[in-house]
Amino acid sequence: MRPSAARRTRRDVTIAMTRTGEGEYAGETDPAYWNLIGPFGGWIAAVLMLAVLDDPRRHGEPLSLSTNFAGAIEAGPYAIRTRNARRNRSTDFWRAELVQHQHGRDVLCAEASLVLAHRRPTDSFVDVSPPEAPAPETLPAVPANAGAPSFLEKYDMRFATGNPFAGGDPDRTVAWVRDRAPRTLDFPALAALCDTGFPPIFLRLGKRVPVSTVTLNAFFHVNSSELAEIGNDFLLSEGRMRVAHNGFFDCTTTMWSRSGRLLATTEQVVYYKTTS
Repeated sequence: MRPSAARRTRRDVTIAMTRTGEGEYAGETDPAYWNLIGPFGGWIAAVLMLAVLDDPRRHGEPLSLSTNFAGAIEAGPYAIRTRNARRNRSTDFWRAELVQHQHGRDVLCAEASLVLAHRRPTDSFVDVSPPEAPAPETLPAVPANAGAPSFLEKYDMRFATGNPFAGGDPDRTVAWVRDRAPRTLDFPALAALCDTGFPPIFLRLGKRVPVSTVTLNAFFHVNSSELAEIGNDFLLSEGRMRVAHNGFFDCTTTMWSRSGRLLATTEQVVYYKTTS
């Protein structure tokens, strides 16, 4: 049996899972990637993706990942089930579910739909441009604040604009971000990085309010070798909110390499609570 990809990438996103059967995995939450009431959404998305990528039956590399966060994940063990829904010549469709035993029964906490693809050379076009931003080395790193979610300590983040701790542009956030521990960029780590942006509603309201991501869709525009070339360099993230209404807002994010290559685009729908 080949070594588990989950174990190989433990140093990257501290996910350690054991394959317990075909399409079945067992793991345990990591307090280092904790948000306010559970693991942060990017870690959950990476866990579900990694379970599929570790499955010897899968074909291709990630094209898209849609993650639905059904309920809170408690500290402790969890199980993941994966299955292949359909396979075509160029695309491979997978489902993954994260289940945890809570209050005497097994409950679904998160689920994902992952599309893998075999990319082939074609004519290529990019009709968007990266935002302008000073080099990350010229910007201060966001310090670890007392009382802040622990997962923020795992990332080196430097704001060009839209810093929720210092005010600024209420319409968008532009920030450089990378894993604080040196590592080579791969798809699970990129999936986690796609969710490191601060909720843009904090800027619009001028304060922090309770929020929780309901669904996160990430689309990947490079292959694994192109990611590996980036190494541990900073990625440039630009996040925008288009609408907030009746308890939910959306957020779009683009992730760029320092050289200006578009790596991933995301769409989120997030629950929020406010009295004004």
